[in-house]
Amino acid sequence: MKFFKAILFTAIVLTTLISIGYISSTVIASQSNLSGLKSAFGPVIGLSVNDTGNVDWLMSGTWRSLLTGDPTGDLILSNQSSGAFTAAIEMIKPDGTARHTHALTDFVVTDRTQNADNNSTIINGTSTISLLEGPAVAIPTTIERSNNWNVFIIMIDPESVDYHFGKSPYIYGISANPEFMKGLHSPR
Repeated sequence: MKFFKAILFTAIVLTTLISIGYISSTVIASQSNLSGLKSAFGPVIGLSVNDTGNVDWLMSGTWRSLLTGDPTGDLILSNQSSGAFTAAIEMIKPDGTARHTHALTDFVVTDRTQNADNNSTIINGTSTISLLEGPAVAIPTTIERSNNWNVFIIMIDPESVDYHFGKSPYIYGISANPEFMKGLHSPR
């Protein structure tokens, strides 16, 4: 079963990487007060595992971040809905049924800290999560970003969304590699 999970996880990662090819040619408009900030985007991947260790949901999608390239780590837009982080998270059961998508929007930064133990920045805030019943607002959300911008971890407070993403909702994102993306669009 562990081998099956590893293969399934690898297949989802590869499929997600390939599917973001269209993003590299998309123009993303931003507010004028966000100009000059470093932006990044890429795929997300996650698993929702139940108490027995079985996978309930596979998660994939894309994310986009404007969570500052400022070396001081100060985000000028604290406590404002800035569009500084957004994500589209698609969920599907391992048997291929019940496919649906959630959006993480309106991320509002409340504080940030440096995590010297693993060379990352932890950005706490709230976001709006789209759910079947309608948007859930002011959901505690943490974004942990590696200081080299290669890895993002999205943590949505499980209780606030009735455990929809699981009890340990870590959704991992990686930055799109421009060389990889260029290779997807180059004729061979």
